[in-house]
Amino acid sequence: MSSRTGDAKEILSPYMYPLALDQRAYDPLLAAIGDAEVVLIGDGSHGTYEFYAHRANLTKRLIEEKGFNAVAVEADWPDAFRINRYIHGLALRDGNIKSARDALKDFERFPKWMWKNEVMPTFVEFLKEHNERVMKETSDLSHTVSFFGMDLYSLHRSAEAVVKYLDKVDPKAAERARKQYNCFERFGEDTTQYALAVQFGLNKTCECEVMDVLGQLVKNNKKYIEDQLPEGPHRAAHPAEEQFMAEMNALVVKDAEEYYRCMMEHLGPQDGDGKRRPAKLVVWAHNSHIGDARHTDMGWRRGEINVGQRCREVFGEDNVFNIGFLTNRGTVTAAANWDELPRLYQMNPPYERSIEKVFDQAATDDFFVITHRIVKTGKGQTQKVQESEELSKFLNQPRYQRFIGVIYRPQTEIPSHYSRCSVADQYDAVAHLKYSRGILPLEKENTEKDMKHGEADLTFPFGQ
Repeated sequence: MSSRTGDAKEILSPYMYPLALDQRAYDPLLAAIGDAEVVLIGDGSHGTYEFYAHRANLTKRLIEEKGFNAVAVEADWPDAFRINRYIHGLALRDGNIKSARDALKDFERFPKWMWKNEVMPTFVEFLKEHNERVMKETSDLSHTVSFFGMDLYSLHRSAEAVVKYLDKVDPKAAERARKQYNCFERFGEDTTQYALAVQFGLNKTCECEVMDVLGQLVKNNKKYIEDQLPEGPHRAAHPAEEQFMAEMNALVVKDAEEYYRCMMEHLGPQDGDGKRRPAKLVVWAHNSHIGDARHTDMGWRRGEINVGQRCREVFGEDNVFNIGFLTNRGTVTAAANWDELPRLYQMNPPYERSIEKVFDQAATDDFFVITHRIVKTGKGQTQKVQESEELSKFLNQPRYQRFIGVIYRPQTEIPSHYSRCSVADQYDAVAHLKYSRGILPLEKENTEKDMKHGEADLTFPFGQ
């Protein structure tokens, strides 16, 4: 054993907590999260079973014990909203959503396995059962939990959803919206080309058009909701929720800047004076999105801003807690290129100069370390405090960290998947898996020979 490895063990050991798919294993994390209003749970790949299972288990406890009432995931808004309808017991015009698996039906774009996988039906069913129990006990919608997508890939699908909604409640407004959204048509599905054209002055911005659609939706909010009430001309099971979805789709088309604020205001419980307090939000996204970009190469060298950074800036450091999940060896479900079939890859061993290598040498089992805690102050406020100056100094030494998304290129792994980071400032807690396996898709899109597990067993449980 090198002295360097010995130093890492000596520094990390007092702060390492064992990690297992057991609800009790998360007790130290729940204590460190304290009264945070936003908890971001990351993953080091979009194809690892343990990442999904751990954050499903942890989210379950946040909902049941800390009153979190919204889950926002790295998925298109329209696709995810079918899940939201299911867990709230809402019907579609063509009938009820039959099951948790049926609630995942709208995820038809690559990469389907990211949400149509073995963990999601069980988690979605938990959300539905939780909401049914809350409504039976309190009849208070503000204490139920909602599920939303937050990706912007769905610009065209979101525009289509807005027009369909207006077709139902205001056909004239729907016709105007069609004409205004036609601003994007010359770029087809490639919104990157639109962005480049505007940047270089090759095309006028569509801002006025999309702002007008959004403005009209908001202006007519009350009328559209009243028209959908049981006695109105356009009946809906949950008119306020339908109107909110339309406004959010319009907001996706316009800009994601206000996404979090709007959602948290909409979902927040009401005070006695009728005003809403902010919701408590759990975010599921990749480590590269939820870890503060200011403490990574992505921020240092490329000037990128990500969800983790913006949440800390918008809601305050003391109200946000982010958790990174890393893995070391095993398999991962991924594709070689975008829109190609997934396969089961054997991951390369961790890079010698990576944080994964340091963690691998420091312990023989899965563990997590907490770098910050959110504690109550004497004034009834919250404050984020450092766990240990020595620990932060050690983890903040810039080291490489592996980021695998839905694409994995093992032949060029270091330039393709590694970036330098200061881990203690990037995350408030970070978990490390010694070994992990690729997640199983629910559908047989896995025709590659390397995907040997076959179709998922839907009865596979979370850790109890």
